[in-house]
Amino acid sequence: MKSKKNLAQWLTLFLLGLALIVVYKAFDSLGWIWASFLRLLSILTPFVIGFIIAFLLFGPVNRIEGFFRNRKAKFFHKVARPMSVLIVYVLALGVVVGLVYIVIPALVTALKDFIANVPNYYANVMSFLQQYTQPGGLLENFDIQSKINELYEFVQQYLTVERILTYLSSISQVTSSVVDGVMAIIVSVYMLLGRESLVSACKSVLGLVFKPRTMQSMSLYGHKTARIFYNYIYSQLLDALVVGVLATIGFLLARMPNAPVFGMLLGIMNMVPYFGALIGGVISVLIMLLSGNLYGALFIAIYIIVMQQIDANIIQPRIIGDNVGIRPIYVLLGITVFGGLFGFWGIFLGAPCMAVVQMLVTDYIKHRNTLTAPKKPPLE
Repeated sequence: MKSKKNLAQWLTLFLLGLALIVVYKAFDSLGWIWASFLRLLSILTPFVIGFIIAFLLFGPVNRIEGFFRNRKAKFFHKVARPMSVLIVYVLALGVVVGLVYIVIPALVTALKDFIANVPNYYANVMSFLQQYTQPGGLLENFDIQSKINELYEFVQQYLTVERILTYLSSISQVTSSVVDGVMAIIVSVYMLLGRESLVSACKSVLGLVFKPRTMQSMSLYGHKTARIFYNYIYSQLLDALVVGVLATIGFLLARMPNAPVFGMLLGIMNMVPYFGALIGGVISVLIMLLSGNLYGALFIAIYIIVMQQIDANIIQPRIIGDNVGIRPIYVLLGITVFGGLFGFWGIFLGAPCMAVVQMLVTDYIKHRNTLTAPKKPPLE
């Protein structure tokens, strides 16, 4: 009896040592595992992008399909899904064409104007500093002019239209591929047309590993997570459009150069919680100051502050509402954590990711409290 007990102890120690070795080797090969995962992800890029496109377009496709299915004529019932997919993709193509032929040329023009006016901005800043760096001035002991001279020389050397266009073209060549783009669109179309069969196939495969109760929980939380991301992205896009239009109106009133471009840029930056609007506002005011328009910069600063208050207290509650349902401190934590892990996309999607984490933790705590709660005695 004692020998069997000793054998069990030695077997336990052996298995524990083996587990430690496996964990050590796994961490030792973590770089290779991560590199293999990134390699696999790059191969499956068209499917990943296709899934993202299908996810974003599912809402409009579903609404238009429902509209066709509510018609009395049976013809509309037969063509409801392909017609809805076709209409949404034609509209999406129109948006992309508009971006390529309207927005991008406007951005290039604004960039050229900014680079062309850099010498004027430099002269305005130096004349402003000269008033305060003279003997007896407020900034007499600060060597600011030499630092600005170094910055100006750096800008003159590296911030040119030709260099920036070269950078943009090289980035687009590395990060985009026509073949991958076409494949992603085809994949997204197939996903939208046969989404029921695709979901059924995924459930069948997962059902080989997980129990039916686990599958139900996964399906429930999958739908909740998708709803959080979907509502957040579309609400933010609509809010960015409203803020961009309001900012453009204010910039036009202040006679800011390239007002529509900087207005829409402020709207896009407003999609990043807390920091985006602040950075966009500072850039807008700084451009007006560099242009030598002090009163225009003051007007824009006041206008942006008022607009942000209206957006935070009136527009966002009506558009976004409780779609995310997360406290500001958790939003900042999500931006910090996921931004540090995934860069720009982590910052942009930090709020919904944190909302998903909060939902899972809250439901788990409720479940544990339900299990540990004392049972009430039966009534006599």
